[in-house]
Amino acid sequence: MTLYNADYIIQAVSKLIKKYGTRDPYELCDAMHIYLYRKDMQKKLKGFFFYQSRQKSIVVDSNVNEVLERILIAHELGHAVLHREVAMMHGFQEMEMFEGSAKPMEYEANLFAAELLLEDDGVMELLREKTFFETAMALKVPAALLDFKLTALRSKGEKFSSSPLTGKADFLKEDCGAYDEIRTGC
Repeated sequence: MTLYNADYIIQAVSKLIKKYGTRDPYELCDAMHIYLYRKDMQKKLKGFFFYQSRQKSIVVDSNVNEVLERILIAHELGHAVLHREVAMMHGFQEMEMFEGSAKPMEYEANLFAAELLLEDDGVMELLREKTFFETAMALKVPAALLDFKLTALRSKGEKFSSSPLTGKADFLKEDCGAYDEIRTGC
């Protein structure tokens, strides 16, 4: 398994946006021929990516709210772009089953999702006017995702005082208001 640094992931997202002319995860799934399924997973699993028989698919829990669904799809796109070979080797299995190796892959997919969903200029403008947590609320994202965006921005040379969070790889496992009417938490 290859581990990717922030610069590599930022470049991968940039190439994807340039190639397809969008940063919308739904449009990217369509353009990349990744099938998107919603399935009632009864709050046991929120989403996963798999690649089987040359078909790429993302499955998300049909019970999550639309705000978190968008984040989950962006996260799973990160797996599709960065970890396709792992998904191919293990077929339909959820990547988290490989506990020892899952954390770096989850971290990378979170960084990918943050870079895809949160534009630099908008984040920087809000951070000049608001606190970290107010910025996350204004962007309608969990604070943990904003923390990953700050990691990407630091990699690009931006300076910030330390974030109140620390790049928690498994934040999407938490409830975060995932099943509430449009609300984000964490």
